[in-house]
Amino acid sequence: MCGPKDKAEPTGNEGRCHKDGNRSLVKDIFVTSKIQPTLPHITIPPSIGTPDNVSTTIVDTSALPHERATLNKEIKKSNVILLVYSDPYSYERVALFWMPHFRSLGVNVPVVLCANKSDQTSSTPTDQIVEDEILPLMSEFKEIDSCIRTSALQHHNINEVFFLCQKAVTDPIAPLFDSKDSSLKPACVSALQRIFYLCDRDQDGYLSDKEIHDFQIKCFGKPLSDLDLSNIKTSIQRHLPDSVTEKGITQSGFILLNKLFAEKGRHETIWLILRTFHYTDSLSLQSSFLSPKFDVPVNSSAELSPAGYRFFVDLFLLHDKDNDGGLSPSELSALFAPAPGGLPAQWQENDFPSCTVRNDANYVTLQGWLAQWSMTTFTSYRTTLAYLAYLGFDSSPSTPSSHTSTLKALTITKPRKRPSRPRRRRAPPVSRTVLQAFILGAPNS
Repeated sequence: MCGPKDKAEPTGNEGRCHKDGNRSLVKDIFVTSKIQPTLPHITIPPSIGTPDNVSTTIVDTSALPHERATLNKEIKKSNVILLVYSDPYSYERVALFWMPHFRSLGVNVPVVLCANKSDQTSSTPTDQIVEDEILPLMSEFKEIDSCIRTSALQHHNINEVFFLCQKAVTDPIAPLFDSKDSSLKPACVSALQRIFYLCDRDQDGYLSDKEIHDFQIKCFGKPLSDLDLSNIKTSIQRHLPDSVTEKGITQSGFILLNKLFAEKGRHETIWLILRTFHYTDSLSLQSSFLSPKFDVPVNSSAELSPAGYRFFVDLFLLHDKDNDGGLSPSELSALFAPAPGGLPAQWQENDFPSCTVRNDANYVTLQGWLAQWSMTTFTSYRTTLAYLAYLGFDSSPSTPSSHTSTLKALTITKPRKRPSRPRRRRAPPVSRTVLQAFILGAPNS
């Protein structure tokens, strides 16, 4: 689901346990009267506190054998399945029937597991129920996104269970976290490493307090109090003592912080961070961010704007750690770390840096660096746009992502005007900074 509407499918064994929850949600009280076998569809509008401004349709189903075709049809149409159990028999059916049945239908949607009628097991500690009932199921079936205990009679966690269903679709945990290994998945770690790189403005390997505050404003739109920052550092140090120093938080500490978010069920926080930096639900960068609409008219060309040149100058100076006026292979590797594949393919084909200006150590100089980007923009401006996105072109470290555009780094030259017939007059001045010349001659001449 990535559209404006979720479809939740409450499913359970024969009986009324999941219907109690539906009716309790709508009526806000426990309904003791007889309930029909299948309740009508319920739509929760975006105005009722739903995440990401989506509406949610709750589709009730029956587990009776003669309703199986209808049940299967609705399951295949759903975005998330709410699987409810309330006693030992219905609990056993989760692993023996329901989860294998979902797999046999070929559905690939998150499942929220709900233990209803918690009022009848109030004497049993929640931790014990989680340990004995829920964790074994979540370990065996990776489709189970989250779990919750509810009571329709006491109206306990009724609203929360449907919120979990919404969150399972809008902010899925599966792409981010491996619950079996209790670790963030490689694609998520890679994305967070790039985000750390972009937020580490001075490239010293630490997020300073100022860089963390800028990150907070950019992602969440509000400042971080000194107390909250201190608590964050304390939480990180509790697990990785060396990841917080006077300089700030290391990359390992930043990754750990997001792992703690996932473990505490706050994966919507990770998604907010990822989406701020233009990541999709598949943890790839948005195509509209890497390749925004930019048309170059006939007889015109694309060049770097002053903002684009300034960005690449700053990038060069930032990574020239030894201040020798050139970028060594290790410095180039660090600079291109956020870009998949490192150097642009076009540069590798032209044997960069041999194709541009270098110093005595064979390192590309600032002049050669800017010349390389000028030529790349002239011959393949889409490559430049993609690398501006990879490397973090931004007007301000705390600018909201919606206000960021790599197009500010490029400009379009005036079209060349060719007279219909030769005229003997002085040629107008050339405003272009990049010119293409063709050299003709015999080989080795």
